Amino acid sequence: MEFDDKQRAKVGLAICLRDMGNGTSRIFIDDVQADREENPIQWHYDTFCTFSPEFDNASVDDMNLTEQQFQDIGVTVVARLLALNGRVKQ
Repeated sequence: MEFDDKQRAKVGLAICLRDMGNGTSRIFIDDVQADREENPIQWHYDTFCTFSPEFDNASVDDMNLTEQQFQDIGVTVVARLLALNGRVKQ
């Protein structure tokens, strides 16, 4: 795609990084729904999905997670998007 056609799926993910206040952070992933597919402006919370283990803040800040930790985050995101869009293979 050479340009953004502003079309989106009606469902997606909201991902946030939360400082837990004890020197660690967690990644929270929630399902969201768009107000429309063409150029959605508002996304509304739908379902709590998951959260990561606690990561050391210094490791997060320095983007110094392990290769496995980065892979686990990516796999979780893609797997959840596939599930939301009904594309999970049995």
